This record gives sequence, structure tokens and C-alpha cells, in this order.
Amino acid sequence: MRRARGRRVGVGVGVAVAAAALLGGCGIQESDVIEAGGPATIDAFVNSRSDELLFFTTPDGRLHPVIRYGELFVPGEPEPVRAPTEDVVVDLLLGPRKEDLAAGLTTALPDKFEGKTEVGEPIDGRVAARLPLNVGPLDRVARQQLICSIAYSKDPKGAVEVELTGNDGVTVTDPCALTPGTADVGEPTSLRSSGS
Repeated sequence: MRRARGRRVGVGVGVAVAAAALLGGCGIQESDVIEAGGPATIDAFVNSRSDELLFFTTPDGRLHPVIRYGELFVPGEPEPVRAPTEDVVVDLLLGPRKEDLAAGLTTALPDKFEGKTEVGEPIDGRVAARLPLNVGPLDRVARQQLICSIAYSKDPKGAVEVELTGNDGVTVTDPCALTPGTADVGEPTSLRSSGS
């Protein structure tokens, strides 16, 4: 019996030494974290024929795109067609869904709106949108949520200037201020009231 116990202790010590050697890193020396560039980015693939790209906000006030996958089938059309931009605006105004809220997204837009949304087609790189809310009180983040959502609805690269006109007669004209690698929003290039 003593021999069996001695073997067990010997085997146990051998396993412990082997484990320590394996867990020791095999000669790899410890190093500090080395920063090499900005955060990783990914490309989002939006089907421009059927998906909506809505812009909500992160807790620090940055815009964050959210893809609403969907297909709108129209009788007589062989392929699904894109939802009208008016629907994109209404979906944005309805706010983030439960899964968006769980991801920490929110909106800077008011939760009450009244009236009809009308969005024209791009003419000379500009899209006019009539909104069912007052534009004057909106901060720059709220305006950019609308502008970017409309711009990307009309152009896959969001490369159109958007003219927002609200129930209050105030008009804001600006491009989507998102630039590659950032999600900061800029100040509008033009803000005017119908009384001016």
C-alpha cells in the first residue's frame, strides 16, 4: 500500500510540474499593450433595393446606423422594391426598437409628431423633405438623424444634401455629416425660417 501511495504522490508532483511549465507561457515574454491605429471597423451590407438604414444615437451622442431588413413586394414587380423614403422617416420617428434600446441606442428626436411626411427625388444633388414636426427646436444630432436617414435612403453613399422643412416653417439644409471612420455630426450649413 505504501508503494501505491508513493507513486500517486510522485505522479501528482509530475503533473503539477508539467502544468506549471505549460502555463508558464513556453518562453513567451510578457509585453505591454501596443496601440496600432483606430478601432476596428466593419462594412455593413445594405440591400439598397429593400433595406432601410436608420440613424439612432449612442449614449455619447454619436450617430449609429441600424439596418431594418425588409422587402416590399409590389404586384406586377418581379423583385422586391425599396420602401418609400417617407416610410423610412416614419420608422425613424417611431424610435428605436427593443433590440436597439438593449444595445444602448436612443434617439434625439421628439416622440410626438403630427402630419404627413413628403420627400422628393434628388434634383441637382439635393432632396427636399417636408416633416410632420417642428424643425427649429431640433438639436444638431436630431437633425443629422433625419438628414442621414433620408440621404442614405435616396443614395447608397448618402451623397445628397437634404433640405428639411418642418411644420414650424423652419428649413435646415445640410449633407449627412458622417465621414469615413467617424460618426460625428456637424453643424448645418443653412438654417432659415419662412419668416426670414
